[in-house]
Amino acid sequence: MKTNVHKDKHAWWLSHEAFLTLQELAHQQGLQTAAFLEVISRELALRRLSEEQRASIKAEAERIAAERETSTS
Repeated sequence: MKTNVHKDKHAWWLSHEAFLTLQELAHQQGLQTAAFLEVISRELALRRLSEEQRASIKAEAERIAAERETSTS
């Protein structure tokens, strides 16, 4: 019987392995991990989302960025 601690360690190991893989792929592309994930996310969105959905997401992101900017000023 596996304990919760064993399951937690296994889940941590899997997520850490995934992170290391992404980090290496980013390095191979000459990018930081966050930038690499942004590129991948954008490419997937372009393939899966309609033009209307992309415009809506972009507008919401711009709204959030503007809101953050005004709250830090």
